[in-house]
Amino acid sequence: MAENWIDFALYAVAGCIALLCLFEATRRIGAYGLHRTAVLMFVLSSAACAFAGGFAYQKYNTLNAAVLAAQRQAPTKAAAPGWSRVASPEKKELLSQAVAKRTFAEYGTLGLYVDRNGETRPFSPTADDLKARERVVAYYSRTEFAARGSLAEALLWGIGAAIAVILGLAMSLAKPPAPKAAEEEALSAEPPLHR
Repeated sequence: MAENWIDFALYAVAGCIALLCLFEATRRIGAYGLHRTAVLMFVLSSAACAFAGGFAYQKYNTLNAAVLAAQRQAPTKAAAPGWSRVASPEKKELLSQAVAKRTFAEYGTLGLYVDRNGETRPFSPTADDLKARERVVAYYSRTEFAARGSLAEALLWGIGAAIAVILGLAMSLAKPPAPKAAEEEALSAEPPLHR
């Protein structure tokens, strides 16, 4: 969907025009047969509907891939980092805590870290770590919601185009008004006798 009301209004107006033109072109083709303007209007309006629906579906695929990438499982066993080159135990502890912090923010699982004494301890997140995790979860839930909205938009474009074609064909079955006879036109042009 659109981010602000101006984009939404322009997109809605363009969509209504495309669907109306598709309906009218189908009605003209069904009622009067193939001719250049009806075919051109049908091709252009169906291309506009296909483009808008395809763009929405491509956006769905992109957002859905981001959501699926985020839903991967956390590693079951943390890889043992090669920190033999790190000089001090304080740096080893800071690096180990950074890895545990990153794992918590990304996956939501509490990992282990190595303290200054070389002991393995469970990571306990701080308030900032919890806020960072909440931001990650909120981002992925918004992304999932946007992906669902894009899929619904793509489906609506396809359904709207199909309905416009079906209604256009149904309306073409109605009889067009019969042309007036020459005598009726002459009578209708004369002024009335009584006023």
